[in-house]
Amino acid sequence: MGLLAGAGLFITYENLPIFIVLLLGSIPACFASYKKSSLGYFFVGLILCFSISSISLKKERITCKKIDKCHLTILEKRKEDDSFRYFVRINKGKFSAKSVLFTKKDLHIGDDFYSDIKIKEPRTNTNPNLFSYRKYLASKKIFSQVEIKAPQRLYRGGHFFLGLRNSFYTYIHRIFEKNLTKRASDFVISVLLGENLIENTDIKDLGLSHILAVSGLHMDLLVAFILFVCNRLNINYKYGYALALGLAFCYGYLIAFPFSILRVIGLNLIGFMAFLLKKPFDKIKALLFLSSLILLVNPFALFNAGFILSFAASFGVYLIYPKFRSKRKTYTMDSLAFTGSIQLGLSPFIIFYYGRINLLSILANFLILPIFTLAMYIIFALVFFYPLLGKILGIFFRILDFLVNSLLNITILLNKISLFKFDFAKPSMILAIYAFLLIIFLLNTNKRDLKKKANIFLLSAIIILASLINESRELSYQMIDIGQGDAFMIKDGTNYYLIDVGGPKDKIYDSGEKILIPYLKSLGIRNIKAIFITHEDKDHVGNLDMVCDNFKVEHIFTDQLNYEGLKKYKVKILKKGDRLKLNSVLFDCIFDGDEACENANSLGLLIDIRGIKILSIGDLPGEFEDKLDTRADILKLSHHGSKTSSSRAFIEKVNPKIVLISAGRNNSYGHPNKEVLENVYDRKIYNTQTDGLVKMDFSHGFKVEKFLKGGYFR
Repeated sequence: MGLLAGAGLFITYENLPIFIVLLLGSIPACFASYKKSSLGYFFVGLILCFSISSISLKKERITCKKIDKCHLTILEKRKEDDSFRYFVRINKGKFSAKSVLFTKKDLHIGDDFYSDIKIKEPRTNTNPNLFSYRKYLASKKIFSQVEIKAPQRLYRGGHFFLGLRNSFYTYIHRIFEKNLTKRASDFVISVLLGENLIENTDIKDLGLSHILAVSGLHMDLLVAFILFVCNRLNINYKYGYALALGLAFCYGYLIAFPFSILRVIGLNLIGFMAFLLKKPFDKIKALLFLSSLILLVNPFALFNAGFILSFAASFGVYLIYPKFRSKRKTYTMDSLAFTGSIQLGLSPFIIFYYGRINLLSILANFLILPIFTLAMYIIFALVFFYPLLGKILGIFFRILDFLVNSLLNITILLNKISLFKFDFAKPSMILAIYAFLLIIFLLNTNKRDLKKKANIFLLSAIIILASLINESRELSYQMIDIGQGDAFMIKDGTNYYLIDVGGPKDKIYDSGEKILIPYLKSLGIRNIKAIFITHEDKDHVGNLDMVCDNFKVEHIFTDQLNYEGLKKYKVKILKKGDRLKLNSVLFDCIFDGDEACENANSLGLLIDIRGIKILSIGDLPGEFEDKLDTRADILKLSHHGSKTSSSRAFIEKVNPKIVLISAGRNNSYGHPNKEVLENVYDRKIYNTQTDGLVKMDFSHGFKVEKFLKGGYFR
């Protein structure tokens, strides 16, 4: 727990000096040690993990730089939608670092080449609750992304072990892509190599992520498969176990040792040593030791879903399953108890990662795990024997194809039943871990401690409910970092209002699918009271259809019905002078558009939240801004800070204390314009380009919080 707390503390306060943590942590650690309390170990773990995290980040973090004629080696390869992702080793003199490279060029693992490169920090999430690729890479001990020109002096064959990894990668793709349908081959390759080739929304929604490579279940089956074969061949158990471990280690290397594989190898290695030494094998202590060791070596493993789900599933099997195992040991009841235990252990983290629980997951596991197990045994046999038997194995490929497609069809069918789906606001990782530990504790205390157990459960429920109640009362105005566009949200308790929705979808990035919809869902939103569309530009209205498809929208307001896409909705037209009182928020329409140009059609809103006025005017040009006669405490700069708006005279007339700028990073329009920034130099400026999502909280007084705080992770 101390290690988890240390990693969590660093993630939250990464700029906190180590000496302060040492000072504040060592005092209670010494006191607890003197009292012979387990709290001493907690604080020692906290200090260790925080210190290792801080030192590791400072050592590995690379500032943006260019390097000429740099030597690169391909270490890992993953196929993406229309390109490849490579993990590479960069070498230039004494400089050496691991980095990630995206390119459409099909290179091989083990390739060496020279190229002029540019190193930069990987992309990160700029809105709360969304996937952070930067954190994922940190869990792999990668802290940079590299861009290359055309590779020069490409040569192969200089790395024997990397060559083996490349041969295995090519072999797996070749035999299954050649002999299975695309859907089945994508699934098998995803499981064996850990690639993300399948659209596994149904698998995730049903809480079945552990059947993919993420939890290492297939590795458990591999060890069991080898032991079974050795037993049938009358090979001594000791030698069979050693062989299984050796092959597991080789397989782990070939797919670059993901955390789930390390868990399986480590647990079996400890079990094998206990067998040789004739000592009892405590799987719980072994799991605790392995997870602690991994966190000590790499505290950023906490960012990796494979690490969390793999160990959570294992703890579920060893701590929860014995409590539900059927005394009669019937197959049906025992299987339901086994799958139910896994799901119960995973449930807090399934909610954390996917925001949804499906009560059919136990049934889905019951139906799918036997199919998956049989399919994996066939897969292992095909991988081992295909080079020898080749086309003779055709019948087994057809059986495998049928099994995999049946498995996927069952997940699709069960996931269509929406009655048992429950969506949740995304909890913090701290709350997810707390809920997991609470489940373990409540199921593993004696009946004599029933009163104590009930008190702890009640106290925990009060703490969780108190945090939820506090969240439900929030009154805030948020500038969502939607990229090049506008998307603002007002949260008034359980009522939500949007002012523009960003967009549009382009060939490279879909801001609706990747940002807006996931963020709104992460807040537990089901209904949106009202959407205000300022005008018809795609970067303001482009995601409207997607929002309406995913949420119940009660009202849509605008000032001009010029956009064809709005005409299919029941839209209410606002005119200058109209006033809407929606719960705690007052909306005054102060401008209702002008036919002079497209941007002049912008809806002007003066929003009043507890006496603080916010001026929102879409993309209104400067000549129309000058016609407005109003003051505001907060001004959303028109047209993303374009030079056609926001004159110094207008700024002085409105006299805002805070200026908000919503613009995409490195946009081709040059937003915000330098002259405009000079016009607002004496105001407090919040810009999505540097601050990410910005939240103005009116719940208790007034405070502003920006998501990006200048650290590596935020």
